[in-house]
Amino acid sequence: MLSKEEFMDAKSLYRQGVPLSEIARRLGRDWRTVKRYVEADEQPCYRRAPAGSMLDPFKGVVDEWLTRTPPPQAKRIHQDLVRDYGFTGSYQTVRRYVEEVRPRPPRAPEERFETAPGHQAQVDWSHEEPLVTSSGLELPLYGFHMVLGHSRDAFVRFCGSQDLVSFWAAHRAAFAHFGGVPAEILYDRTKTVVKSHVGRLAGLDEQRFHAEALASACHYGFRIRLCAAYRPQTKGKVESDVRWLRGRLTRSHGWTSYDEANAAWRAWNEEVAGRRRHGTHGEIVAERARRDRAALLATPERPYLVVERTSRRVARDGFVSFEGRRYLVPRALPGERIEVTIGAGELEMRRVGEQTLLAAHERGAPERRLPDPAAVSVSLAELMAALPETPVQSRPLALYEELSRV
Repeated sequence: MLSKEEFMDAKSLYRQGVPLSEIARRLGRDWRTVKRYVEADEQPCYRRAPAGSMLDPFKGVVDEWLTRTPPPQAKRIHQDLVRDYGFTGSYQTVRRYVEEVRPRPPRAPEERFETAPGHQAQVDWSHEEPLVTSSGLELPLYGFHMVLGHSRDAFVRFCGSQDLVSFWAAHRAAFAHFGGVPAEILYDRTKTVVKSHVGRLAGLDEQRFHAEALASACHYGFRIRLCAAYRPQTKGKVESDVRWLRGRLTRSHGWTSYDEANAAWRAWNEEVAGRRRHGTHGEIVAERARRDRAALLATPERPYLVVERTSRRVARDGFVSFEGRRYLVPRALPGERIEVTIGAGELEMRRVGEQTLLAAHERGAPERRLPDPAAVSVSLAELMAALPETPVQSRPLALYEELSRV
C-alpha cells in the first residue's frame, strides 16, 4: 500500500514516461503494486469488512422493544436478553446499538428572550483560580455574579466562601451597586435558595425554599424564580457574563487579597465592561443600564442581615478552629463548647445559651497567635551568665568512704 506522497510521486514519474520497474525500484515497492496505483484515477482505499456483532441475531427483538411507549432503557434490554434469550454479550454492546437506533425527537432551536427594564436579574457563582497571599498562603476565590437582564449591567463580588451568609451579603452589595432591587431574580437550584427538592419534574409549588431566601425576598420585594432542572440555558445572560469576564480579567489574575480582587473588578467594570457595545442588544451597556436601573424597586432603608450559627470546642491553648483558621477566645475554658455567630465579615463567640460576648474577630483575618517580641532576643550563654551564683558546700572524700562501708 502506497502512502499519499508515494502515490503522487508514482503518478508524476509515470506521466514522464519512467518505466514501472524503475518507479518500483525508486519507491522500494513491487512493480505490480505500482502498476495498480498509477492506472487508477485516484488512490485506492482499502476498508476492512465490518465484523459481525454478537447482537445481530437479537436486533429484531430489540427493535420491536424500542417501538413501545415508553421505550425500555438499555439496561432493561440487556437484562431481558441475558435472561430470556441467552445473550452473552456485554451491556456496552447493547447500549451502543440502542443509542444508534433509538428514535429521537427533533431538537427545538434555542430562543432568546429579553426582559423589560428593571424586571429581572440573574445570579450565579463562579470558581476562579485561587489567591496566593504575600506570605505564600493559597486561598479559594469565588465570584458572585448578578446581571440585570435588560442591559447586561453586571455586579461581581469576590470572596472566599459560598455559604449562606456570603451569598446574601453579596445580594445586599449588589442592590447598593445598582441602586435598587429587580422585580424578580433567577437562580439555579443552589442550596442557599432551595432547601430541598426531589426529581426533575418537581414544580415551583413543590419546592421547599430556604427560610432565609424567603425572608430576603419578602424584605426586599423581589420574586424568586428557579431555572428548569438540567437546563442552564435559562440563565444564559449571567453564564455568558461569567465566561466573558474570565477570559478578560480573572484568568491568571495574580491577586493577593479579596480587597485587591474586588478593587480590580470595579476599575475594570468602569473602564471596559460598561463602555462596550453589547453584541445582542447593540447598545453601550452603561447607557442602557440607566434605563434598567431607573426601573428598579427602591431599596429598603434597613437591610436584612443573614447570619448563621455553629459551635466549636476550645482547644487547650484557648483557640477555636473555623474555616481553616484559629481564633483566640481568651475568656473560655479549654474543652468548653462555644457558639460561633457567623456574619459576612465578622465572627462573634459566646457560651452556648448565653448572651455574653467572649470574643469578636474579623472573619478570615484572625489576630496573630503570638506577638513579636519588643526587645532583641539574647543568647542562652548570656542568660546563664546573668543568673546568680549558688554556693556549693564541699565535703571531704573520707566521709563518702565511711558511708559506703555502712
